[in-house]
Parts: sequence; structure tokens; C-alpha cells
Amino acid sequence: MSLLQNPWIKLFLISLQNKQTITANRLMYFTRLTSIIGLSSFVFIYLNCSVEPIQTDLSNINQSIDTLTINNITGFTYQVSPEISSYQKLYIGSKNNFSFPSSLLKFSSDVWDTFLDSSVTVDSAFFRVYSGDSLLNTDINLNLHFSEDSVFSELNSHVDQLDELDFSMWTNLGFPKIHVVSDTSDTISHFQEAVLSWELSDIINTLADTMISYRTFSLSFLDNSDSSFIELYSREYSSGSLDPKIEIYYRSIISSNEEESIIDTLTRIIYVGEDISTIANAQLIESLENSILLSRGRGYRSIINIPFDSLSLPQFSIIRYANLLLYQSDDSLDNYSVRMEPLKQNIDTLGIHFDSDPYENLNMHYSSATTSSGKIQISLKSHFQSILMVDSLKNVGMKLYSSVTNSVFDSIKFDLDNENNRVEILYVSP
Repeated sequence: MSLLQNPWIKLFLISLQNKQTITANRLMYFTRLTSIIGLSSFVFIYLNCSVEPIQTDLSNINQSIDTLTINNITGFTYQVSPEISSYQKLYIGSKNNFSFPSSLLKFSSDVWDTFLDSSVTVDSAFFRVYSGDSLLNTDINLNLHFSEDSVFSELNSHVDQLDELDFSMWTNLGFPKIHVVSDTSDTISHFQEAVLSWELSDIINTLADTMISYRTFSLSFLDNSDSSFIELYSREYSSGSLDPKIEIYYRSIISSNEEESIIDTLTRIIYVGEDISTIANAQLIESLENSILLSRGRGYRSIINIPFDSLSLPQFSIIRYANLLLYQSDDSLDNYSVRMEPLKQNIDTLGIHFDSDPYENLNMHYSSATTSSGKIQISLKSHFQSILMVDSLKNVGMKLYSSVTNSVFDSIKFDLDNENNRVEILYVSP
């Protein structure tokens, strides 16, 4: 007799099957019941809410809206080496009481080995820079010099400490040839850019020498007392078409036999890796008559102090807005962009001239704004709210400085004695 023929086994299997059927039916019933209850509850709540909405008197909420105005704002100005390395222009010469002795350009060291190949013959090489000035004189006395030294770092060099470089030991590559590029797509010729070119064939072997670590060029006027001035496009200006560059035209043997050699004519463009303009920077005067100055080209920055701490507002206050308003002095330069950075800590110093900025940013709660109608309004909401909420965060001052979008030649002054200077705070308290 098989197991399936055993009557006890058959009875067990039938019982098991019945239990599964009952369980499935119960589960289906429970699911339907849940759906019915859920739908009924929704209808009940909907009808009750629609017929008898909850009535609440919001006027009884125990909160108040109030304002705080702070007027006694103080500050001072200090000076650091100007940060103009990321600007879209390179400057040489004198303009608006600024003096730029030279512009420095450095090329990468890992792209020259192609020209050491015996199958390669260099026909010509050119150093090219571009200008938006359509009136450049063809006899401009702009000199190009070459050095095998690094000379500068775009990120780390202080541009006002490079203003007295001695180019007498550099290789003098002379004056440029200038030609104008025009758009002639219609019947009228439109100026596009001026191209300044120097022939580099005499130093191509030096440039291609893999033993050389650096390839630095300098652009400067022959006579530093000359009042000439020129603007050139830097590597930040475009995506490559107007970058300073070296163009190399060469031939390469791609196949050869006893009867003939197949030679390909090629062009290699090497773009500048780093470029900066040096600046002869006048030092900040000691007395500013209770004003603060901001200037990208001069490196002027300012610290302002506002008497605000965690006890300035009632406990658990929520700030709706907190705006600093400063009024300009003497002028009304509009659209000057200013950045505000809370300080991480104050420093104990009487100095006002520094190579690099000694005032460390908090790196949070910063904001920016632009001048308009003779004043600027900067939000302090995030910083002040955090002071109320975080016991370890203290208000030790705020730094104001020029945004990188401002012209190197522009500066702005705020009058700390102006009676309209203030911080306006709107807040909600329990």
C-alpha cells in the first residue's frame, strides 16, 4: 500500500486543504472589510469637515511680531595683495592711477615631446595673444620675454610683489606683428579682434627640451615710464579661441620606403596654463575719516562690527529678516557687487597691510548684494539666526570685500558716520 492510499494520510491532506481554503477566504474577507472601513472613515471625515469646519481663533496664539534697529555700526579697512589672477583681462601699462608693469604667462611642461621625434620637422611657431582694441598701433613697443624659470604661481603668488621683475636675463623676443580680424559675413566689415603674434622658431628647441620644467613668458612695455596701456584677453575670457597660445606648424613622416615618403602637415595648439597681471600697488593710507573702502584692484577689504549676540532678542525668536544698510560716501556707484563673510574669529593686530588675508572666514552664512541708489542692503538673517540657536557661535565681526565680477579699476566707499546706516531686524517671539 502506498502512502497516498493510507486513509490517515488522506484525511490529513484533506484537512490541510480545507484549512488553506478557509485561510484564503478569511484573508479576502479581511481585505474587503478594511477597504470598506477605510472608505467609510474617509466619507465620515469629509462630510463632518465640510459641514462643521474646525473653528480656531488665531488671535489667541501667544506670539508677537516686533522689530529691532541697531545703529552703532563700526568698522575699519585693511589691505591685502590684490587677487586679480582670475580676471578675464590681462593688463600692461598705466590707467586710472593703476600701474601694471607686466603680464606673466606660463605653459605646461608635458606637451612638448612630440617635437623631439626625429620624424617631425617644425616649420614655424607663434606666440599669440588677442585684444578687443581696434585702434592698436602697429608700432606698439610691447616686448615679449622668455624664461626657463617658474617665476609665479597663479594661485599663490602676490601680484604686487612681482612688479620689479628684472627681464634683462630673459630671452628678448622683440615686438609683435599685429593684424585685425574682421567679420565679413555681410556687406559691412565688423571688427572682431586684434591678434598680436611673435615668431618663436629661434627658441623651439628650447621649448621642446624635456629637461626644462617651466616655460614662462612676460609681456611688458619697453619703457616703463611710457603712459601706454593695453588690455589683452586672459585664459578666463573664452573657451579657447581667444586664449593666449602657442601655435606650432610642423611636418611628420607617417610612412616611408625607398621610393617615397608620405608626409602629413600638422598644427599643434598649446594653450596657456596660468596667467596674471602684476601690479605696482600703492599702500592704503592710515586714516580714512571713519569710512570703509572696498577695491579689488587695490586689495581693500573691511571689517564691520555690529553689537548683536544671543541676548539681543527674546529666547526662541525667529527672524523674518535682518538687513544691513550702509550708505555710500561721495559717489553713487551702482551695481558694485559686495560679498559679506562672517568671521570665524577676530585677530589681535594693529596692522592694516598684509600679503594674504589674516581674517579667516566662517565659511557659512555668507551673502552678497549690489549697490543701488547710493546704498547697499545685505542680508544677515542666516548668520544672526544661527547666533540665537547655537551657543558656540559668536558674532566676532563680518568681512566685506569686492566680488570678482567688479572691475579692477572700481572702488567704493561707505560713510560710517551716515545717520541712516542701520541693521533692521523683524522677528517673531513667543
